[in-house]
Amino acid sequence: MSGSTGWARRGAWLIAPLALASMAVGCKGGDVPGAAPPGAEVSSGPSGGAPGEEGGKEPAAPVPGSPDDPGGSGASAALTCEQLRDAELQTSAFRIPDAPAGAIAFTDGRWEGGGVVVELQPQCAVGQMTGDPAHDAVAAVKVTTGGTGRFYALVTWRNDGGNPVPAAAVSLGDRTPVESVAVSVAPPARATAVYLTRGEADPAAVVTIRRTAVYRVAGPLMAELHRSDTPYHP
Repeated sequence: MSGSTGWARRGAWLIAPLALASMAVGCKGGDVPGAAPPGAEVSSGPSGGAPGEEGGKEPAAPVPGSPDDPGGSGASAALTCEQLRDAELQTSAFRIPDAPAGAIAFTDGRWEGGGVVVELQPQCAVGQMTGDPAHDAVAAVKVTTGGTGRFYALVTWRNDGGNPVPAAAVSLGDRTPVESVAVSVAPPARATAVYLTRGEADPAAVVTIRRTAVYRVAGPLMAELHRSDTPYHP
């Protein structure tokens, strides 16, 4: 009996190390739920969190033109109508209709010289007019000569690194006050001006038509695309 007991004890000591070795090998395998297979890499975010957890993802880049990135990624800040009050209106390379020759720059929305007064009008809008992501500005301008003339024009200022640069213009005629200016939100870029005018047979001192005209920038000009007229009764 003592011999049998001794062999039983020796067998137990031999089996125990084999069982432990078998368990260790099993833990290295890919059959454990959630464990990565041998050689696989486990990635984590910048904060050390696992993918899909808070702090485990790179922040998404803003979409160009979205509220998080107005004007397009990397674009200049949109112009404002207030900026035009001290902006250049006319340069050696650009002249607006009915204005005298030479450089013209507004001071608080006004310029005067040689008996002529040029005034920025309150009708103004901001939007993409010149084909790049930066938001430009469009506004009405009035040129008052020494006589009875009150000439109105629609002017586009190009956004040059956040600075307004006069780029295109169109004459709206004599004594044709502007009521509103708008720029389309969706492309293609269009500016809409609503102003008062008259028929060809009407005297210059009266206005009888409310005109809505749509323009696009075409080089230094604002080309009229179409118009519609309705009767106007003061």
